[in-house]
Amino acid sequence: MKSLAIFAFIATAFSAVSQTFAAPDPNFHIYLAFGQSNMEGAGPIENQDRQVDKRFKMLSTVSGCGRQLGNWYDATPPLAHCGGKLGPVDYFGRNLVKNLPEQIKVGVVVVAVAGCDIQLFEKNNYKSYNMPDWMRNTVQNYGGNPYGRLVDMAKKAQQEGVIKGILLHQGETNSGQQNWPNRVKDIYNNLIKDLGLNANDVPLLAGEVVSSEQGGSCGGHNSIIQKLPSVIPTAHVISSKGLGQQGDGLHFTSASYRTFGQRYADEMLKILGNVKVESGNGGNTGNNNSGNTDNNTGNNNGGNNGGNNGGFGGFGGNNGGNNGGFGGFGGNNGGNNGGFGGFGGNNGGNNGGFGGFGGNNGGNNGGNNAGNNAGNNNSNGDSSSCWSKSLGYPCCSGKSAVLYTDASGQWGVENGDWCGIAKKSSGCWAKALGSNCCSTSSCRNVVYFDYDGQWDVENGEWCGISTENTLC
Repeated sequence: MKSLAIFAFIATAFSAVSQTFAAPDPNFHIYLAFGQSNMEGAGPIENQDRQVDKRFKMLSTVSGCGRQLGNWYDATPPLAHCGGKLGPVDYFGRNLVKNLPEQIKVGVVVVAVAGCDIQLFEKNNYKSYNMPDWMRNTVQNYGGNPYGRLVDMAKKAQQEGVIKGILLHQGETNSGQQNWPNRVKDIYNNLIKDLGLNANDVPLLAGEVVSSEQGGSCGGHNSIIQKLPSVIPTAHVISSKGLGQQGDGLHFTSASYRTFGQRYADEMLKILGNVKVESGNGGNTGNNNSGNTDNNTGNNNGGNNGGNNGGFGGFGGNNGGNNGGFGGFGGNNGGNNGGFGGFGGNNGGNNGGFGGFGGNNGGNNGGNNAGNNAGNNNSNGDSSSCWSKSLGYPCCSGKSAVLYTDASGQWGVENGDWCGIAKKSSGCWAKALGSNCCSTSSCRNVVYFDYDGQWDVENGEWCGISTENTLC
């Protein structure tokens, strides 16, 4: 078994762990969208609308149409719910990915109800809304609370990416109401507060309704929409000038939705300015001397204040001819999970310890000293029975992290090659640590590994992966 394969496996293991505890991807831009029928989409979906760049995603805010609530899909229309059609968000997202660096993805979270009053999105006032019977099914699909559903799905989206803006198209039902901008302001402020956002980083983009020049029934409301920036400093109004309608005086044509979406996107691109891809190297990388001669510990300063997904530490330098340890992971985003400590260097052939998870303390000093002195000739188990010799591999001479588990036993790495870890007492090794072993009803994913073994998560609890399990 070649060293390259071992390091590839270790890299894969690190990747799995880092993904499990990773901060949101700064290159996944999320946009929330809400409103009534024009935001829901009222344009016939044509063939050209059915193909979409894989970088443009939608988080399903309802279940139906082959989609499940809370899952991500390619952003093919309808985006709001099964009853929707083509709307402005469709070509907002398409034009963003077309003009942003190819490493950046765009995700949208759309909640819209045709014909609804702005009251339906008022956090403390929606329950008293006297909605018509034909609207009830759509509202019920949003759990009876469209604002609550938007917040819940936005929080889920925040686990994956970063919210960059909020899109609005609403007003026909409230046409002519002078207090509409202040009501929108309250909804916007509630979204900012409930999602822990900074208004300066999350602008509101509000589109005009069909203009009077185009035969719009509510065109006079555009003068009220245009007041939004005076009430909400971070608001931007998207013009509907020249956009044709379907003949009902309310809904844009499909061609108009495509242009309208581009206008939303153009405004957002102006706000974003020169967008740069974030590398995720906000944390300190491990130094090249992470293996220490005296105690064989890895670098344990993975965390960093304000870094977005600190970088992986580098491989350690050579210590007396033996490979040094891995550097620590950088800390996540100034407060989310400190960095992982690094693997220790090899000192005379004895594997160094590796640091544990960092505490949730502002991302500072992310790596623990859990691995300190752990590599000094401390065996994982009884070395008198070397089961791996019959398979052509030595047993580990010192304490080794469990990097792989199969039916034969647990495996570690020494001197660039696999070594068998001496078997512990029979039964479930994790029970002695207060946990259960993983069930054998399905294959297991390694989300963490340490000197005791490999770990997966089952029913919200850690479970130890045993020789009876099969890895996915």
